[in-house]
Amino acid sequence: MTSARAALQSLAWPGDSHVLPSPTPGPSTCPPNYYRCSSGACVMDIWVCDGYQDCADGSDEEACPSPANATTTSTPAQHGRCGRFEFECHQPKTCVPNWKRCDGHRDCADGEDEAACPTRGTLTCASQEFPCEDGEACILLSERCDGFLDCSDESDERACRDELTVYKVQNLQWTADFSGDVTVTWMRPKKMPSASCVYNVYYRVVGDSIWKSLETHSNKTHVILKVLKPDTTYQVKVQVQCLSKVHSTSDFVTLRTPEGLPDAPRNLQLALHREVEGVLTARWTAPVHAQGLIREYIVEYSRSGSRVWASQTAASNSTEIQGLLAHTQYTVRVAAVTGRGVGNWSDSKAITTTKGTAIPPPSIHIDSCGENSVSFTLSTGGDIKVNGYVVNLFWAFDTHKQEKRTLNFRGSILSHKVANLTAQTPYEISAWAKTDLGDSALAFEHVVTKGVRPPAPSLKAKALNQTAVECTWTGPRNVVYGIFYATSFLDLYRNPKSLTTSLHNGTVTVSRDEQYLFLVRVVVPYLGPSSDCVVVKTIPDSRLPPRHLHAVHIGKTSAVIKWEAPYDAPDQDLLYAIAVKDLIRKSDRSYKVKSRNSTVEYTLNKLEPGGKYHVIVQLGNMSKESSVKITAVSLSAPDALKIITENDHILLFWKSLALKEKYFQESRGYEIHMYDNTVNATAYLGNTTDNFFKVSSLKLGHNYTFAVQASCLFGSQICGEPAVLLYDDLESGEDASALQAARPTDVAAVVVPVLFLILLGLGAGFAVLYTKHRRLQNSFTAFANSHYSSRLGAAIFSSGDDLGEDDEDTPMITGFSDDVPMVIA
Repeated sequence: MTSARAALQSLAWPGDSHVLPSPTPGPSTCPPNYYRCSSGACVMDIWVCDGYQDCADGSDEEACPSPANATTTSTPAQHGRCGRFEFECHQPKTCVPNWKRCDGHRDCADGEDEAACPTRGTLTCASQEFPCEDGEACILLSERCDGFLDCSDESDERACRDELTVYKVQNLQWTADFSGDVTVTWMRPKKMPSASCVYNVYYRVVGDSIWKSLETHSNKTHVILKVLKPDTTYQVKVQVQCLSKVHSTSDFVTLRTPEGLPDAPRNLQLALHREVEGVLTARWTAPVHAQGLIREYIVEYSRSGSRVWASQTAASNSTEIQGLLAHTQYTVRVAAVTGRGVGNWSDSKAITTTKGTAIPPPSIHIDSCGENSVSFTLSTGGDIKVNGYVVNLFWAFDTHKQEKRTLNFRGSILSHKVANLTAQTPYEISAWAKTDLGDSALAFEHVVTKGVRPPAPSLKAKALNQTAVECTWTGPRNVVYGIFYATSFLDLYRNPKSLTTSLHNGTVTVSRDEQYLFLVRVVVPYLGPSSDCVVVKTIPDSRLPPRHLHAVHIGKTSAVIKWEAPYDAPDQDLLYAIAVKDLIRKSDRSYKVKSRNSTVEYTLNKLEPGGKYHVIVQLGNMSKESSVKITAVSLSAPDALKIITENDHILLFWKSLALKEKYFQESRGYEIHMYDNTVNATAYLGNTTDNFFKVSSLKLGHNYTFAVQASCLFGSQICGEPAVLLYDDLESGEDASALQAARPTDVAAVVVPVLFLILLGLGAGFAVLYTKHRRLQNSFTAFANSHYSSRLGAAIFSSGDDLGEDDEDTPMITGFSDDVPMVIA
């Protein structure tokens, strides 16, 4: 408790503090729920007036309410007063310790110790911060759900959904060895699924704004960096990548790479001592790139014809070599030494220890200078016999390396043209003559080629499999490029492997599971500036990409994809990770599938009709990926699109799309577009959830094309197919008033009169039929009554004038009585 308080007392937060006694007026410098001591330190509010001096000056226990308080068992107040660090209860008078004041528990019988307590201030966090639930602190949003407890109440790691979870490595450290390799180690985030997550390493030179990445293809918690420049300060960070999601982090470590082997010293010059025989003086220029701090120089010398080298050290750029044999030729060379070791040796120079011998430097005359070449003449005056010359050309395109070309010639007078140079580049020419007495002093000349320097190529490189790296670049055409690569920065400039091509791409075969540095430059017809270095980590055998990924079938809401295993005949189940990126919604989903088959087929569901997706398949251990883009089939066009022309507008009618599309909901609605063929313009008219749409304000003499389709979901994308109908009833060239008069006034004005006439005709027909029926009925009744016999109670009809009784075959009609129905026999 005491140490925790001491730690908090050292904090000084900006903001307002809620003070209890407030012995120090003026603006507060403490956060909410903290008290500012007179000394300026901050302590928690609940520590004020608690009986303990938490402020160094004791100001948190000054000006407290009634210095009266006793013990836990509330001792009676003596002489009507409690101690300095006690609170006095009045009913009854007892004393309780100050630390029980405002602690949330009633220690006074009447609860007086919990009265008039300060309220906690409201903690306000910035937009990029997350407030802990206890209101004690704000943390960065990137620290929310990162697997580490940053809030004291652990609220930052509760209710963490997949989309909120952020995996961040911890305890990032580094070490370096004598070989120059830097090993970076870290701790794996808690709860991180190691089977589907890998680490990516990012690095940059301090001062640079752009991070360079190194895909490790590994879930190991360490990596060895072999591609960093020596004696350079870097910043390195490690990010977690799980399937297609990269978890960002702002944590990085700053490291200093070990010293490297220095470049060779330049311009070695030898001279004999003027007075003492057998002594020579050597002078040289320090290396352009020392790759560290030069501790000393090693000077070696050997008698002509001997293979034994003697050596001595020099603290500066010159030294004397003594004890040499007179009239003997010696060869001398020099190298710089750093903490890494002995660097490259300089050019060897020869001299004969004959007193008074001095060979003057040759003269260099520049004959001409073009864009890609320089012509010069070398000559040496006097009677000295010259056997040949050695010429060095130095130049630099960047600060990483000074480049050099060495030329050897024979003869005493020489004219030579050096080709394959680069336009608008400064060159330094140094030359010395070789004679029987030794080497002459150095002669120097500087020249700048003409023209405009070509730009450096822009290189991209990526691993195709465990032994192949594909390089592509931009740059001039009709030239020959060289691709240079090595496993370390120093080897890339001193002893790289290379290949040439006249194309703008090339595939390099390298060793498996190794880091490589690549660069590309023009090598013919000039030696141009090189591209930036690109680091590539070759893919281990177990991290090859799936092969031949393609879509077998694509529907409206599903698609079937198929691929082959990274290698033939897998001997165990392979876990594949499938990432589906919605290119319109800008969201993604991930799936997993296990299979030992050489060919795998998988169905993607819950696609949106007409949606565009980028599908990525890779092994669950985050191997190299294969990808394919698919577009789901769109919804069909609405059927039976028709137009009804009315007085001052038209109505578009169509069948509901839900009748034939089970994936279409009426609440989605339809969009209506109109194309004016006369002015060649398209207009969006609006949308509707009905199956009709009213279009007004049409121009006379114009032809229109209407299109109706399912409403788009996102930014005019993911729409159904349109139903299109040409509307050309308005003939161009006629008078507008005539057109208006010729058109029906209204559909109802035509339909209602027609229906009325039809009903009127049907009513008249029924009246005529009813009249004829009544007339026939009355005639028949009168006829029957004239043949009625009241005696028989029936009407009798004969076929002749008289009806004989014996004639049984005579037809007879009986009936027409009041009780018997009429029967015709």
